[in-house]
This record gives sequence, structure tokens and C-alpha cells, in this order.
Amino acid sequence: MARFGRQARVKRAWDELSEADREVLLNQARERREQQAQRDARFVDAYSHRLIK
Repeated sequence: MARFGRQARVKRAWDELSEADREVLLNQARERREQQAQRDARFVDAYSHRLIK
């Protein structure tokens, strides 16, 4: 029970960010995920061509 009480008091950095800062971080994360998905797709495409040949 004490552990839950301590967690309730801990303030997270995310909670202290402004709405604009949160939006920037979320957009950056979204862009990184999209870039990673594109890299993964290129890798799968290149690897699948190797398997076909």
C-alpha cells in the first residue's frame, strides 16, 4: 500500500510539459515510427527479392 501512495505523489516530467511541447514530442515519435516502418518495408522488399532469386 505504501508503494502505491508514493507513486501517487511522484510527478512525471510529461505532466509538467506544456501542451505545445507534448504535441512536438508526439509528432517526433510519430515521424520516427513512420521512418522506421519505411526502413523495415525497404528491408523486407530487398530481402524478399533475394529469396525469390
